[in-house]
Amino acid sequence: MTEPVVHQAPEGQAPEGISARAIGAIAAGLVAISAGLVAIAWLLVAPVPAARPATAPSALERDPIETATGGEQIRAAGAQRLERTEWVDRSAQIVRIPIDRAIDAVVADPRLIGTPSPGLAAATPEVRP
Repeated sequence: MTEPVVHQAPEGQAPEGISARAIGAIAAGLVAISAGLVAIAWLLVAPVPAARPATAPSALERDPIETATGGEQIRAAGAQRLERTEWVDRSAQIVRIPIDRAIDAVVADPRLIGTPSPGLAAATPEVRP
């Protein structure tokens, strides 16, 4: 039978105290921790299973104006008013226009906004044509 080879540390150097068993235990621990972190990451990014389609709209998804008598008509009338162009004050030349058209007009000519309030005048740069 052959005897295991024992290496002795050179003079003045301490012998190694780390066993192969300890290194294996540390490696196994690191693999286990890594596997756990991968599982947690997968749970965070995994797609959520599709919910069952509701047979009827939930009462929580309806707002008070829709549940009131005539709520659908009130909402439709309000939406139509937001899309309509009309005079607010003809003598002062104030017109109500849809917000999309207003944004496009101001982008084309920033002077349409009017004079800024005194508090904002110092904070905003002056627009010159």
